[in-house]
Amino acid sequence: MRYVPVIVLACFTSVSPAIASMELSKKYECTDCHRLDIKAGQERKKKEGPTYKEIAQEYKGKKGADKQLVDNIKNGSKGTWAKKLGKKTEMEADADIPVKDAEAIVKWILTL
Repeated sequence: MRYVPVIVLACFTSVSPAIASMELSKKYECTDCHRLDIKAGQERKKKEGPTYKEIAQEYKGKKGADKQLVDNIKNGSKGTWAKKLGKKTEMEADADIPVKDAEAIVKWILTL
């Protein structure tokens, strides 16, 4: 019976980063322009950028991807996804997001 709290704690610890990172993306309003995924044939909103899964697919395994994506969050990016999405894209800088939170969001995205 003494081990039950340890097992419960281990379960919450393994799940919480993904939940926390999605919550962070909502907290900082990233979900205003990004969603987890898009279904085939589904239209994007006018100002919608790539989905988190598209970002993960594009950057997963690339050296320095985590730092580049944190930089994109903090300093913005322009036209990075224009060809892939077929429209002009621009992500505004969000310097108010603490680096640790931006890193947590990026780490979560790259696990998708």
